[in-house]
Amino acid sequence: MYFYLIGTDYKIAAAGIKAGLYRLRPKIADFWKNKEAALLFTCNRIEIYAVSKNPDIAFSNIAKFSQCFPDFFRHTYIKYGEKEVFKHALRLASGLESQLQGELQIFYQLYNWHTQEKLPYFLGTLWKEALALARVIRIQSSLDKDKDNIAEVVYFDLINRLKLSREIDIVIVGTGKIAQLLARSHKPGQRLNFVAHKNYQKAKELAMISRGMAFLIKDLAQVLPKADVLISATTSPHYVLKSKDFINLSRSLYIYDLALPADVEPAVKKLPGVYLLNLEDLTEVIQLFNQRNQEKIRLANRLAEEAIEECLEAGYVKNN
Repeated sequence: MYFYLIGTDYKIAAAGIKAGLYRLRPKIADFWKNKEAALLFTCNRIEIYAVSKNPDIAFSNIAKFSQCFPDFFRHTYIKYGEKEVFKHALRLASGLESQLQGELQIFYQLYNWHTQEKLPYFLGTLWKEALALARVIRIQSSLDKDKDNIAEVVYFDLINRLKLSREIDIVIVGTGKIAQLLARSHKPGQRLNFVAHKNYQKAKELAMISRGMAFLIKDLAQVLPKADVLISATTSPHYVLKSKDFINLSRSLYIYDLALPADVEPAVKKLPGVYLLNLEDLTEVIQLFNQRNQEKIRLANRLAEEAIEECLEAGYVKNN
């Protein structure tokens, strides 16, 4: 069997480009639905893992895909053969390809993806082995003990930007994985309110964790005037927040749009007293987190290389 991978990530596609590519998801899924393939979508990457009986079929599929999605193909990388695809999967699961290096969330995200998506047999086997080895690498390098995540990055950034001596009022739009991290990682002096785009019950549960309050999206107007910070991370394919939602502010507002595609329309950035930030604006903070983790990352990189060589020698992975 011949393995191949087509993908794009934060390294080669800016947020605006990724958002446009992300909106192609239904069409991309339709293209690959009758092929031995699996699609991975996260906030920082879009990847298509595929397997075929021989390289000719793979190259034909890649050529047809590039013709159908030329905009996507301008911002992609391709991995050819089982060794390269396995190596990428192992590094990804170990957190070595993440923007926030070593992050634990990507491991669980990939684990859930590979079990829930019902990957084609050979892809499922490859990912099962990659995840098992990644778990060992994370333990041996102590990355499994690392508590850094996107919520910690955001809280670090906003505390340094606001420098307020009083309690900070934070509104969080969305109830997904990022909202859950924000609820569990909140700091003293932060008051969190969760606004449900769809799941109000989940918003109430998150509010209980952080001793905050829960609201519906239609109630946003009554919550925003008192807010210092708004963090939005829904899975909506369209803008959830628009300029009209921010016309009655009584104080400056920092907005962290962590969604892909974006939750907040770009015009909001032009409003007086509003500071709109996305993941790219957090690059320096993320680099700071990465720098303090370099010893663990270096060890994990070495362990990953050793694991790949051992798999090749044992015949678990083919060098093709």
